[in-house]
Formats: sequence, structure tokens, C-alpha cells
Amino acid sequence: MIPFPVRSARVAAITSGKGGVGKTVVSVNLSVALAEMGRQAMLVDADIGLANANIMLGIYANATIEDLLTRECGVPEIVQQGPSGLYVVPGHSGGGGTMRGIASHQRSKLASSFQPYAGTLDHVLVDTASGIAPQTLSFAAESDLVVLVLSDEPTAFIDAYAQLRALVHDHDCAAVAVVTNMVVDDRAGARLFAHFQEVVAQFLPVELWHLGSVPRDDSVREAIFRKRSCLEAFPRSRASMAFRRIAATLADHPIAMTAGGHRFFGMEFQHGAH
Repeated sequence: MIPFPVRSARVAAITSGKGGVGKTVVSVNLSVALAEMGRQAMLVDADIGLANANIMLGIYANATIEDLLTRECGVPEIVQQGPSGLYVVPGHSGGGGTMRGIASHQRSKLASSFQPYAGTLDHVLVDTASGIAPQTLSFAAESDLVVLVLSDEPTAFIDAYAQLRALVHDHDCAAVAVVTNMVVDDRAGARLFAHFQEVVAQFLPVELWHLGSVPRDDSVREAIFRKRSCLEAFPRSRASMAFRRIAATLADHPIAMTAGGHRFFGMEFQHGAH
């Protein structure tokens, strides 16, 4: 049997109940913040059909994660270098595509492609699609940690609950971290989380953990126009400071390695955890 590397990487899936709550902004900036801290980090864009994480970083992608499945290539051929040594795996953008439904043999190929990184990375952040599509829930559930991005819009609140309910009922998700985004300040973020937690506790057997809050900040939008992360473009902005605090909390929190089967991108293997 070929020996597999000991897994150091912990996989966190960044997701949201609906679009427009800043999920990809959170994914990009948390990844950059972890890289700034000296962590070996990889950002994987798995937002099916609407991938744009690499665009936010000003990175041109001539190959994407779908190329791993549709032609003979490996991760080194598609991975791009991001800020502070961040590894960026661009996602497929456009209608249709293989990523809408991955067969079991394709899942095995995807897992095998990422296995060499299991023992060299500290963090893998996966920017999933929004909503409750089966592929979105599958990507999220196969991570070590689900990070749900929540804003204070009523529709975002309702859709976040719907996604959480699907993760709990359909995928036995027992614990989820929450980032409250685009809030007035930390107090407003804490109140939003407390309200969400109160509602969830009435109906769902899941533990929620408030990872932190990101304030509404015009610097975030300006950074997007500049095709840079907020941390690069406006390192002293309120949002950048918040992303760094959240990244530090994420880095210091012991994330359990979830065992068994074809875990996300082969960080575990069929014969169990390593």
C-alpha cells in the first residue's frame, strides 16, 4: 500500500443561505489573513458556475478545478500564487459544467488530486455556492468545519436557517461556526448571532459558535473594484482588522479532523483518517 501523508490541513467550508451576504469576500480575506500569519493556506473556489474568488484577487485563471475532472492535469497545473504565499485554486465559472454533478469516479479523481497537499497545508478554505443545492450541501458537509456567513437582512436570516436545517437533517451536521457580516459593529454582530442562535435552538440539534463579526465598510467594495483583497488594499481598515481577528480565532481553535470515506478533496481516504 502506498503510504499517505499525515494530514495537517483542516478544511473549512465557507457558505451562506443566499447570495449577496459577502460569502466570497469573507472566504478571500480570511484566506489572505491566514497566509499573512505565516500559515500554509489554500483557497479553493467551489462556487459552482459563479466562481469569482480569483477575480477578487486579480488572478487570471487559464485553468480551473473543472479541468482536474475533464482533462489530464493535476493541481499544480491550475493552482495560482496569491498574496502572502496563499495558494488559490480557481473555480469553474459559467453555466453548466461538470461541477454541477460529480460522479463517484470523478470524486475519487478529485480526492486523489489533492492528496499530496494533505500533509503540507495548515488550512484549506473552500468557497462554496450559496443555498441548499445538493452539491453545495455536500461540499460543506464534507469539510471539518462549516462556516456560515450571516447578514442582518431578513431574507438572509431565513435562508441561513433553511441551509442550516438542511445540513443538520440531511448531513447530520452537529456544529457550525457563524460569521456575522456587514454589521454596524461588534455589538450588532453579537446581537444578530444571539437572535439566530435562539431561533435555531428551538428547532435544530446543532451547536453554533460565533467566529466573529465584520463591519460594513466601504473599503471592502473599493478593494473589489481594485481586484485585491481588502487586507492588501486597505490593511488598516475596520474590515481588514476584523478579518485578521477572525482568522486568528480560526487558527487557534482546535478543529477536529473528521474521519471516513471520500472526505473533501481527499484529506481523508477510504481506509480512514490519517
